[in-house]
Amino acid sequence: MRECIAGDTMKIDSVRFGTVEVADDQLLSFVRPIVGFDQFTTYALIDEPETAPIVWFQSLDAPGVLFAAVDVACVTDDFALDLDEESTKALGLERAEDARVMCILTLSPDPTQITVNLRAPIVWNTRRATALQLLLQDAETSISHPVRAAAGACRCNKEVAGAGTDATQG
Repeated sequence: MRECIAGDTMKIDSVRFGTVEVADDQLLSFVRPIVGFDQFTTYALIDEPETAPIVWFQSLDAPGVLFAAVDVACVTDDFALDLDEESTKALGLERAEDARVMCILTLSPDPTQITVNLRAPIVWNTRRATALQLLLQDAETSISHPVRAAAGACRCNKEVAGAGTDATQG
């Protein structure tokens, strides 16, 4: 359920957070949806200090559709992404510094069993509030990469490559 309120904010329902007030600048539109969730394209980005560096992609249309994600730099030092021209255009990405690469977490009650899927990263254009999920074909890229215990010490200031270039993202 969505309820618009004054000041460019709205209330949304979440199974994890209950009713949450989100501002317009927390909304994110997937131009290429998360695989298996094609009908859900608009999410609120919920950034709770107590779960940092984890952020949450909460569907505006379904309180039970919620993804935990983390900046790729929090889990690996050597992730490289060559963003193709089609994806760059779909995102409306003009500057590499406006891109952030996130990976969806597979959560577990046992923190040592938490993993991220590096083969299906989410690229987020922070300037235009657009995102898409890539499906990388590299068989060596892990779909169950273990999360480091010291994930709070992120190096989240690296850049993603634009079309035709290669850089490390964080």
